[in-house]
Order: sequence, then structure tokens, then C-alpha cells
Amino acid sequence: HRVMIWWLCLLSIAQVTGLSAAITSTRDWGESYQLAEKTLKKLSKWQKSKLIRGVGWQGWQLTPGFYVGTITGTKSAGLPWLKMQDSGNGFRAMLQQTVGTTVVWPCPLALASTWSEEAVGAQARAIGAEFRGKSANVMLGPGLNVHRIARGGRNFEYLPGEDPYLGARLARSFVEGVQSQGVMAVL
Repeated sequence: HRVMIWWLCLLSIAQVTGLSAAITSTRDWGESYQLAEKTLKKLSKWQKSKLIRGVGWQGWQLTPGFYVGTITGTKSAGLPWLKMQDSGNGFRAMLQQTVGTTVVWPCPLALASTWSEEAVGAQARAIGAEFRGKSANVMLGPGLNVHRIARGGRNFEYLPGEDPYLGARLARSFVEGVQSQGVMAVL
């Protein structure tokens, strides 16, 4: 029940109602929680179960037309499909037919080295537009681990580098940039 409330609150706050328009306003947590509870009361047990399991995978193979994470929506309750895709350096091409159709952006660590909230915001808006153009409405990123060991094999994927203050400043610009395109960012 708590997982479903959390998802519905996030949808309510972001007001993700599909891909028809960018997010232009937000709700507070209290109002979102009430709306989530009201929405849950409309759903059957089967519809609730669909909110906490993904679709589109056959074993380890992604089915064409689906995303890394796909949760089916419920039209009668006004819940859109959640189409979640990975993003280290942009939209992750998972299927052979999508290879070569995406932009490979500078990695988040290189972007953070600019120390520029404006540069981060500009790149994030462009990434958000690419996600939106590919019909994904949730970006699984940016990564925000603070580097403690330089040998970390995936440190390039994380925005803050070694500085939590800089990371916090840049994360805000990144999230606002992505979400200005009508795509939710998941930290």
C-alpha cells in the first residue's frame, strides 16, 4: 500500500498526465497524498497489483515497444503508463533498432566539472526533450553518489563528483531541466 501511495503522490506532484504538455505546476505533498488515497479507492486489487510490477521483459530480453521499466496505466483512474528508461549519458538504447538513434551526451561527471548550473540545465533540457521524443516519461537518473574511492568503476555516471555541495546545486538544475520537458527525473 505504501509503495502505491508513494508512486501516486509522485505522479500527482509532477502532474504527469501523459506526454501532452510539459509540467507547468506542482502540488504539495498533503494534497498529493489525498489524491493518491482517493485514486487507490477507485482501483481493483488487480489494478493495484499492476502498479508494482513491470511488463515488457521476456527473461533477460526486452520486448520491442517497451522500456527498461514499464508499468501499465489505468485509464479509468487517470493513471498514465510509466515508461522508464535508463540515462547515464542520455537515452539508453536497449534494442538493436534503437542503436544509433540516440545522442551520447557528456557523462555527468564531465558535466559537473563545468561547475555551471546553466550548462547542466541546458544539457538536462535537451536530454528531457530526447526522452519525451522517444515517448519515455520517466528518466532513471541522474545518479548522485558522492565519490569516495577514485577506483569506482561507474563514477563517471554520477553528477556530484567528490563535492556534495556542488552536486546538490547541479542536481537541482538537472532535475528542473529534465522535468521542464514533461519527463520525471528519478534520483
